[in-house]
Amino acid sequence: METRAHYVLIGAFVLITVALAFLFVLWLGQTQRDYDEYDVIFRERVSGLSVGAAVSFNGIQKGEVMDLSIDPDNPRIVIARIRVDNDTPVKTDTKAELELVGFTGLAIIQLVGGTAEEPLLKDVTRGVPRIEADAGGIAQILSGSNDIIAAANRLLSEQNTAAFSRILTNVDTLTGTLAKQDRNIATTFENLAAASGKLGRTAESLDKLLSDEAPATVEEAQATLAEMQALIAEMRGAVAENRESIRVFTDQGLAQVGPAVAEARQMFRTLDQVLREIDRDPRGYLLGESTPRYEGQQQ
Repeated sequence: METRAHYVLIGAFVLITVALAFLFVLWLGQTQRDYDEYDVIFRERVSGLSVGAAVSFNGIQKGEVMDLSIDPDNPRIVIARIRVDNDTPVKTDTKAELELVGFTGLAIIQLVGGTAEEPLLKDVTRGVPRIEADAGGIAQILSGSNDIIAAANRLLSEQNTAAFSRILTNVDTLTGTLAKQDRNIATTFENLAAASGKLGRTAESLDKLLSDEAPATVEEAQATLAEMQALIAEMRGAVAENRESIRVFTDQGLAQVGPAVAEARQMFRTLDQVLREIDRDPRGYLLGESTPRYEGQQQ
């Protein structure tokens, strides 16, 4: 009886062990099916990234970094093997970026992008799918910082520093000179203000003069010109009426032509002078007032 009991116990133990092993295999298989693996290809430095670092999809943590290695065919390429939840929608156009975590210097992998129309990367890839990393995140920051440092070095070169020092010296000299001439500058502005006031008053006086006396002056000038036109018309009429007498006078009194012509020339010169005076200063000539002439500033 005891022998049978031992066999029963041994058989039960074996069955339980097999069942547990089977359940463990099922659990292990289920665990493996809960994750998908991808290789993220970095063509830049991966400073701060380490095994066990988080992997996020659009800001939500979905996995971790399993391994980091260098591509044996190209030492410039770093391959990061990641594991993410199998429900993570990694599309064929999804990209990866390296992202800093606060000020700790640690980095994570951020999966971004992916359109709804594109298929899942794991469905169209045999083996471990590969995700290309964009030159963004830390790589872009490092590249930009290098450019900034290079620009700063060029800006702070010895030549530029000396030029900047000279500029500061010149500015200091200029401000010192202006400080010494503050009274002269104030006097200059006062003179400008006074001159502006005088100019304004002169303009007002001129405007008033033109608005008050210009119409009367124009009317008088028009009347004078009308009288002169009438006089010229009368002279033409007199010449026409005495044409025969003039002819007889020309034939018989030729000796007296010279003095008459001289008097006529004098008359026309006088008339021309009168017209010039009217054209130059109609108001002064007609009203008997002389326009004051500007002689410039008296020293």
